[in-house]
Amino acid sequence: AKKRQTKSEFRRTNLKDGKNHPTYIYAKIGDKYEYLGITHAKITKGVKNIRLEKNPNPKDKRTAYVRPNVQQAHKSSFGARLKGWFFSDSDKEKIERLKK
Repeated sequence: AKKRQTKSEFRRTNLKDGKNHPTYIYAKIGDKYEYLGITHAKITKGVKNIRLEKNPNPKDKRTAYVRPNVQQAHKSSFGARLKGWFFSDSDKEKIERLKK
């Protein structure tokens, strides 16, 4: 089994699917990141997203949502870390539930 490292960072993806969308990366397994997508959309591909109390981007006042499905992609599929982004305490609990 590949070693799993815990992470906690926001980066934009350069994947064709969800290009430039911010993601929350919470684990690294081998050379892949495990992540949750963040969006302004209530629904992505017919799936309801989970509303966040507070947008993790401090410069954006719009409602943000987290996609309910865990995704994996090669670490080269992500850009630089986004500085200053964070989840509010109430949102952290939602994120923890999704990671399970």
